[in-house]
Amino acid sequence: MTSLYAKDGVIGKLWNWFSGIFSEETKPTEQHLFELALSVLALDGFRSVKSSFERFISEISPFELKSFYYALNESKISLSDWMENLMKTALSLASQSADALILSIDDTLTEKFGEKFAHWGKLYDHAAHNGSNYLNGHCFVSLMLSAPCKAAKQYLSVPVAYRMWTKAQTKLQMAAELVRSAMAVIGTTRQVILCCDSWYPKDCVKRLIEEFPNLVLICNARSDTALYELPPAKTGQKGRPRVRGKRLSLKDFALKAVPGSGYFVGCREVKTMLFGGRSVWAIVTKSEKSGQRRLFLCTKDPKELRFDLSLADAKAALYANADADFLPLTIYALRWDIESAYYEQKTFWAFGDYRLRSQAGIERLVNLLTLCYSVVKLLPYLSGDFCALQGLSPQQVRFTLGRLIRQEVFFASLTSRPEFGKNAASLLNRLKSLAFASLKAS
Repeated sequence: MTSLYAKDGVIGKLWNWFSGIFSEETKPTEQHLFELALSVLALDGFRSVKSSFERFISEISPFELKSFYYALNESKISLSDWMENLMKTALSLASQSADALILSIDDTLTEKFGEKFAHWGKLYDHAAHNGSNYLNGHCFVSLMLSAPCKAAKQYLSVPVAYRMWTKAQTKLQMAAELVRSAMAVIGTTRQVILCCDSWYPKDCVKRLIEEFPNLVLICNARSDTALYELPPAKTGQKGRPRVRGKRLSLKDFALKAVPGSGYFVGCREVKTMLFGGRSVWAIVTKSEKSGQRRLFLCTKDPKELRFDLSLADAKAALYANADADFLPLTIYALRWDIESAYYEQKTFWAFGDYRLRSQAGIERLVNLLTLCYSVVKLLPYLSGDFCALQGLSPQQVRFTLGRLIRQEVFFASLTSRPEFGKNAASLLNRLKSLAFASLKAS
């Protein structure tokens, strides 16, 4: 079945991309991981390692089932290397742009039945639909990268890492470590904007903006966050000058309507103890329907944010078009992509369906599924061979790639039969060319 890896075939081209991400692994481990990834794309659903082996991998691989479990559980695999290589792949789409890169952090829960999974526990879930606010399972902290892509005419958002919460660290510490790893890849010259909800702008996460001068934080904040006017000008009189003005409430902000958005919005520079008394820009929104007010904070002057509005969602762009000071709201809308990724991965990519028990095995399988999801989103814009798939959802791209992968496996097994003799290679090449022609025509 070595013919499957021919450079002119779909599988060969996928091997080229995945091998770049698995470049730090040993050759056997690299092949194990790729064959698992190939099964994720080829099959309608990834139920388990055993199921994928019986339904697909055994047809193309010389390895035994137990070797795939060993690769996930015991082999020396560095998830940090996967993250770094995936980020470099995504950043190659934005290499010609000076616009800011967007990082989003959040955590998600997966429900598991049974107590044999490592670090299994009872977790609070504010969005649970099981009649209780608690579920049994695992919590993962994740990081998403959104990079400007001119070809896609939007920011492409891909999850780049998941880490299981084991209580050895807080989720804040885990999120901060993921951001530090991402900043090590991005560097210090390009502006990076970190987006998070109201749970994360505290402790080691908020201190990241002091650690990295090119990092800006845009976050949702609690409505009771203490805000103060800027300190009055010095009078020249004796005594210690005031470090802040009077305390503000959300009703002290002058709001104006943003046409088409359904919100009134106001922005002003303030002092807040949440960031150690430093000046930040507070943005208050008020719903036209409910009258509910929400607070967002940005640690940099909105006019200094580098963001191409032509790549923003039309509804989100309404805020920046109404007033340049409202640009943080437009950028913050990209944070919702991490919620969309959670939904797609759990619904269509078997994110929570793992049956491995060890922490190492679970984390590696979850990150392998994430790699498949991210590569499928990026591939139509990275390679001209797959440009016909631009604009499709990750699920549609996976379906198309899966069909072509199964065709190639069938062709390869067909030409390996004795009755085809010396004409097998030419027949296989012809069938591959027809398959690729159908992809480009679509």
